[in-house]
Amino acid sequence: MDNFYCVKGNTWCIDTGATLMAIYRLNEHDIVMIDTGLAYGRPETKCIMHVLDGFQLNVKAIIATHGHLDHIGNNNILAGKYDCKIYMYGSEAYDCMSVESMRIQHTGVAYEEVKDALVKMTSRVDVFITPWEKKINILGADFEIVHTPGHSPSHISIITPDNVMMAGDALMSKDEIVKAKIPYACNFAVDFESKRKIAAMKCDKYIISHRGICDSESIADEVEANIEYLKSRAEIIHGYIEDGMCFDDIAAAVLTLMNIKVGNRYYFFDLHGMVKPYVQYLEECGEIQAYYEKGYIRYKVL
Repeated sequence: MDNFYCVKGNTWCIDTGATLMAIYRLNEHDIVMIDTGLAYGRPETKCIMHVLDGFQLNVKAIIATHGHLDHIGNNNILAGKYDCKIYMYGSEAYDCMSVESMRIQHTGVAYEEVKDALVKMTSRVDVFITPWEKKINILGADFEIVHTPGHSPSHISIITPDNVMMAGDALMSKDEIVKAKIPYACNFAVDFESKRKIAAMKCDKYIISHRGICDSESIADEVEANIEYLKSRAEIIHGYIEDGMCFDDIAAAVLTLMNIKVGNRYYFFDLHGMVKPYVQYLEECGEIQAYYEKGYIRYKVL
C-alpha cells in the first residue's frame, strides 16, 4: 500500500492524504500508534482501518501528541476494536475525557448546536503521562517524551526507539503551512521556542502531521520557514489594525480581508480564537498597545 510505508527501522507511517500518523511495530503484527487522525466524515477512519486490516495489525497502545480532534478523532473507535490503552499528557488529556469538559471550552455556541461535534472531540484516557516522565515503556519499547507546547498548551512530541520524532502539529511542513491563511499557535513565543527545540534534538527522521518527513539536515530549514511564515501572517494582520479597534473589530477585519468563509457560529468562534494569538504576539513585539476605554479593550498602532 502506497499510504503505509517505512520511515526507519520499525517506525512506519500511515498517510491518509490529510494527516500523517506514526506507527511503531513492536513485532510483525502488534503496533503502537502515535495519533489517530480525524473521524469526521470517516474518510481517514476508513483509510486507517484499511491499513490495519490489510496488514493484520493489532493496536496495543495509542499515544496522542495533543488533544485536537484531528489527532484523537479515532481514539475511541480503535480502543473499542482493539482494547488498547490510550496515553495522553497534560491539561488536554483531562479536557477531552468528557463532553462536559469540552463544553466549558466552547461557551460561545449553544450546547444543542455543538454537542454532536463535542462528542467526536472526546477521548478516553487510560494512562496519564506525568510532567516528570522523560520516557514511557510500552511492552518493552521506550518512547521518549519531548515537551513542545505552543500549538496547544500540552503538546508533546514523541521519539520512537528508532530515533524518529513524531512532531505532531508542533511543526507544519513548509509546503503545507503556506496554504494556511492563519496557521494556529496558541502562544507564538512558546511555539517558536518549541520549534527550535525540535531542530536541536538531532533525530534521524521527523514525521510532521501536516504533512511531511524530513531528516536532521533539513529540519532547521523547516523550523525557520514555519517561524518566518507565522511572523509574516502576523505582519499582515498588523496592517489591518487601525487605532481604536477592539479585538472583535480586528477579527472581523481578518475574516473579511483574508476572504475567510464562515459557515456557522461554531466555525466563527474557532477562527476568532485563532486570531487572538496574533494580536497577543503583536503586542508582545511592541507593534500595538492595548488600552481600556469605556468598557472595551482597544488597540493603538505604535
